[in-house]
Amino acid sequence: MQMDADVLKLSNHIRKGRYANFTKSTYSSSQLFMVGYEECMSNYRIDRSGFPFWTLELVAAGQGSYVEKGKIFSLRHGGVFTTGPGCIQHFWNEPDQPFSKYFMVSDSAEFPAAWQLAGLRPGSMQNLGAVNRLVSIFDQILDEGQHNDSKTFQIVSGLETVLLALIGRHQTNRNSAQSASRKAYDLTMEILLRDFRTMHALADLAASAGYSSEYLCRIFKKYHGKSPYQVLLQRKMSAAWLLLRDGKLKVNAVARELGYEDQMHFSRVFRKLMGCAPSQVMPRSQVISGNNPTN
Repeated sequence: MQMDADVLKLSNHIRKGRYANFTKSTYSSSQLFMVGYEECMSNYRIDRSGFPFWTLELVAAGQGSYVEKGKIFSLRHGGVFTTGPGCIQHFWNEPDQPFSKYFMVSDSAEFPAAWQLAGLRPGSMQNLGAVNRLVSIFDQILDEGQHNDSKTFQIVSGLETVLLALIGRHQTNRNSAQSASRKAYDLTMEILLRDFRTMHALADLAASAGYSSEYLCRIFKKYHGKSPYQVLLQRKMSAAWLLLRDGKLKVNAVARELGYEDQMHFSRVFRKLMGCAPSQVMPRSQVISGNNPTN
């Protein structure tokens, strides 16, 4: 057993990665031979007409898009999709919300039967909601990639079986409850992404969506992993960062654009979420020219 990122041609747009190569794939029910974790760059994008191996990917964080049968779908925390031979692959992350994701690769000639039993289909994407347990199992598999003893393959195979069983359970629950809660979450996210500039509090989102604040908190924790207010603030500050990078508006104008009359309050929220003051964001034109930003 050895760590080896060279088995596959991996994307160059990865900021940080961790990989485990399992050479004896016959010990795995799906002929698993590689597992990885990647933190993607802002320009991460995959566009290809096929891939020689079957791949299962899980988005642990970030936001982006996935193209399936010519239609674009949102790809976010909890998104699971499979790609492989004959599947056209188009997916990417938003520049301000890059993916952190896990993947496993099989060298099975056909779509792995174990994946199919878990409710997965070739070239298809679905959102499972909260997936902390899946993330934990992926991490354990990666940890096992550092060992090479008589129990390693047995442990990895067992962990893979549990992982797929949990995905299957998510699928069953999701299908039986394409539930009012899932529909409420999707509707509320649509409203949030459309109207975030004019919303100031969770109560605003709840009033627009027609659900109680307590209910929204429960369903966002289930399907997104964060509270709706956290998602609202992150969306506002991500938009603010892009406006500041564009360089056409001053900080006070950006604050007003995002619904903040108090520039100091806006600056405090921005610093807390983005890690720097708004005045420290360098406009793109200055980055290109190499000039220092002025406050």
